[in-house]
Amino acid sequence: MDKETTQRIKVAEAAANKYIENQRFTISSLSKELKMKPETIYSLFPNRSSILRYYYTSRVLICRDQNQSIDDYDNFSLSEKLSNFFLTLIDLFGDKREFVLATYKEFVVCSVTRNKFEPEFKDEIRNIFLSDDKIATSSRIFFNSILWHAIYLQFHVLIKFWKEDESRNYENTMALIDKWSTFTEELFYNKVLDKGFDFGKFLFYRSPLGKCAMERGSEQRPSV
Repeated sequence: MDKETTQRIKVAEAAANKYIENQRFTISSLSKELKMKPETIYSLFPNRSSILRYYYTSRVLICRDQNQSIDDYDNFSLSEKLSNFFLTLIDLFGDKREFVLATYKEFVVCSVTRNKFEPEFKDEIRNIFLSDDKIATSSRIFFNSILWHAIYLQFHVLIKFWKEDESRNYENTMALIDKWSTFTEELFYNKVLDKGFDFGKFLFYRSPLGKCAMERGSEQRPSV
């Protein structure tokens, strides 16, 4: 992670803390707390709102950075990568839970300003799916913006569940993530359609019925 990104994350986290203390905090008060010139903060962000929204974007960047330090991450299964991503995000959100409870809907779900958390989230999901060679060929036809957006919406539901979760250490949320990830893997690793397609090709090209169909087709083809 480069120096500027690290600095932006530091400012966003401090701003999240300030927001809980006073939603109308100023850039000036934030700069004093960080012992940083206001001009420096303005060189990183155009305004106070963009700082607060960046808090969410930065969580995905931190997840991505942490994954690089995980041994054998590239060999994780689909469910392991999805579970790791969601659990890490929830864990990072937990550090500023009060801020997330107060702002997630406004800054992420119903944001009127373009939300950079969404494209970063979808990019990470896309990379997880595209890098997995165990996914059935027939399942890859679903790799499109509709799938990435559907998972993004499912994450919103997960956050709502986490907000209302009263179990110890949010164990129910952890269990839900594990079950969802496992179920998703089962769906995309399932080879039934692949095998059915191979079986159909075999029947068509090798069986008497298939040969008959090909011969009839050649007979009906007009001669030149």
